[in-house]
Formats: sequence, structure tokens, C-alpha cells
Amino acid sequence: MSQMNRPNPFDPHRVPEPPDPNERLTQLQIELKQNQDRQSDLGKQADELQADINDLQQGVGDVKATLTSYGGQVKGMETDLHSLQYFYDQKHKMIIAAIGDKKGPIDDLIREFDYETSRMEERLTELNEGLAEAQQESQKAAAVQTGKQNEYNAVKAYPQNTQTQLTDLDALRTSITQDDTATDIASMYFHVLEFQNELSTTHIVSQHQLALELKQKLGELEQAKEHARLKNAEANRLQTESNTHQATLTARKTGRRQTLLGLIQAMFPVPAPQPSSTSSATTVTSSATTTAPTPASSSTPAPPAPTSSSSTKAK
Repeated sequence: MSQMNRPNPFDPHRVPEPPDPNERLTQLQIELKQNQDRQSDLGKQADELQADINDLQQGVGDVKATLTSYGGQVKGMETDLHSLQYFYDQKHKMIIAAIGDKKGPIDDLIREFDYETSRMEERLTELNEGLAEAQQESQKAAAVQTGKQNEYNAVKAYPQNTQTQLTDLDALRTSITQDDTATDIASMYFHVLEFQNELSTTHIVSQHQLALELKQKLGELEQAKEHARLKNAEANRLQTESNTHQATLTARKTGRRQTLLGLIQAMFPVPAPQPSSTSSATTVTSSATTTAPTPASSSTPAPPAPTSSSSTKAK
């Protein structure tokens, strides 16, 4: 086209090119997607806010119900506590006056029991701290194992990955040849850049080198697995020990009162009540009357038991 026939871009009478409807459609679709995303975010925020409101309403209702119930109980509870305090004061004065020399051994027994419970609590804390550390080490060992597994998988997949790269390069070569034939300079330039990137990351190693890499990565993987197994076993051992210790400590705390009472009763048993002399005599008389009844005319009072002096005179 000659200079005289070429359109002047600044010609006021030139008709502007109409807008591309496809570009406008794409733009509208993008705007719609953005609005939908914003509405979705607002909907999620509204749902979360409504959930918070529901929880707060439930909490307010629970507080009101609790206070109402407690208001009807508090006077009776205060009366009960006052009565129990009065009972304690009376019995405490009585038992302190009566306990005597039993107080020291009983106090020592309680103190030793509670001290042993405290030692068990400290041991449980140590176990839990060791367990937390062991679990962290186990997780780290598992992460190392995962990394070594990925490295081994990568080396193992090297032949297939390399073949995939060669196939891709061959496809790019075909595309470049087609671009050259069609004199499509822009497409050819892009395909050549892609060819260069793919070619720079494609390497062929010998079979011997691949064997060495596989053996090395497999050995590292097995070492990582063994290390992870040991760490996991230690964590499991501590978990079991902690659970057992926790159960023992809980049982000890739950049965504290009953256990101490049994020990105290074993230390100071209550003597069995002895039958009184009156009841014994009554029992003997009743038995004698039943087995050998005596006529009233022949009954005589029993003679007194001889004393030591009368026995001496008789001699």
C-alpha cells in the first residue's frame, strides 16, 4: 500500500474499529466471578457470625438458668454448711481430747501416703515431658524417612522421566519444524525457548551411575526407616508407661480415703466387745435350769468359795 492510500490514524473522519465482543464477554465473566467470590466470602462470614451469635445466646441462657437455680439453693446450702461446721467443731474438740498417743502414728501414715502420691504426680509429669519429646523426635524421624523415600522414588523413576523428557523434546522439534515451514516466526521463537528449557534439564547417565545412585538412596532410606522405627517404639513405650502410671495414680487418689482408713484400722483395731458378767451368769443359770431342774424344797445357797487361810487350817 502506497503512502497516499495508507489510512491516517489521526483522520477525524476515520471510523473506529468496533470492540471485540469476545473480550467484553471474558471481562464480564471475570467480573462476575469476582463478585461471586466476594459474595461467597461474605456468606461465610455471615454464617460464622451467626454461629457466634447462637453460641452467645446459648451462653446467656445457661448463665441465667444457673443463677436462677443457684438462687433457690444458696440459703439451704449456707444452712447446711453452718450445721456441718458446728458438727466439726464439736467432734474435733472431742477427738483431740481422746486420741492420745495414737495421733502421731496416724498423722505420719497420712503424711507418708500423701507424699508418695505427690512423688507419683512428679513422676507422671516427667513421663509426659519425655513422651512429648519422644513424639517430636518420632515425627522428625518420620519426616526424614518421607524425604528419603521421595529421593529414592525420584532416582527410581529417572529412566521413565528421562524418556518422557525425550518424548517432549521430540514433540517440540516437530512443532518447530512446522513453524519453520509455515514461516510462523513468533510461534517458532516460543517453541525454541521451550525446547531450550527442556533440553537444559535433560541428562543421560550411565547404567553404572544409575545403579550406584539407586543403591545409595535405598541404603539411606533403610537407615531412615530403622531410625524412625526406633523413635516410634520409644514414643510408644513412654505412652504405655504414662498411661499405666496415670491409671495407678488415679486409682490411688480415688481410693485414698478407703485405703488410709483400712491402714489406720489395722494399726489400731477396735477390740471386740466382751459379754458382761450379769449376762454370763444369766446364761449359765438358764442353761443349768434347762438341763437339770432342782425342786424348790431342796434348793440351798451355794457355799462361798474357800479362801486360802481356811484351806491352810484344814490341813
